[in-house]
Amino acid sequence: MDCVGVDGAKAGWIAVWRAGDRFAFEVHTSAQAVVSAHRQARVVAVDVPIGLAEHGAREVDVLARRFVGGRRACSVFSAPVRGILDAASQPEASRRHRAIDGRGFGAQAFGLLAKIRDWDTVLRSDADAARIVREVHPEVSFAALNGGVGLAEGKKSVAGAAKRMQLLSAVLGAQVEALLSAVPRRAAARDDLLDALVALWSAERIAAGIACSLPSPPGRDAVGLPMAIWY
Repeated sequence: MDCVGVDGAKAGWIAVWRAGDRFAFEVHTSAQAVVSAHRQARVVAVDVPIGLAEHGAREVDVLARRFVGGRRACSVFSAPVRGILDAASQPEASRRHRAIDGRGFGAQAFGLLAKIRDWDTVLRSDADAARIVREVHPEVSFAALNGGVGLAEGKKSVAGAAKRMQLLSAVLGAQVEALLSAVPRRAAARDDLLDALVALWSAERIAAGIACSLPSPPGRDAVGLPMAIWY
């Protein structure tokens, strides 16, 4: 379990890693469960905002949208400002976000707030976890795999899934298809698995010392958490 790729899924979080000549997977219900199960990993790469701004848009998100470009740039959501992490409802989150930052906070973004808060809580309280966990974004990683060009096809489309499979198989091997067949759809959708696998690819690049980050060098937020997307 040298490196682990993690993506949000129906049942919580889907984690994938290499186990000999195949890929293994596990579904976890919380950030703490992910960290506890994979504490010996060198790198855990997860698709979730980690370092958060006090106000204004994160430079990380601006750079990631520019890197992905085209039609898929909109897949990079703006992370919330830190001051609304404890908001209990979308109207409250939007009102407080607007007061702090001048921007509202929509329903789709609010749907991710609990997961962002979950990881923030774990990483702020666990220095060992903060040392090995890195933020990634699947569309950034796929763009890097695609020669620096963002994928035009949506990840849920047939063409998009086929393109992502092609890119992943070229760098991770033939067992990519075997993993997709092994994971029950009630645990994780096909696109979630592809995102977890490209997170694993990024994690292995980080461990090998050949990964890039947006921005470079990485920054840190006001509480000391890293603020960068790796690929």
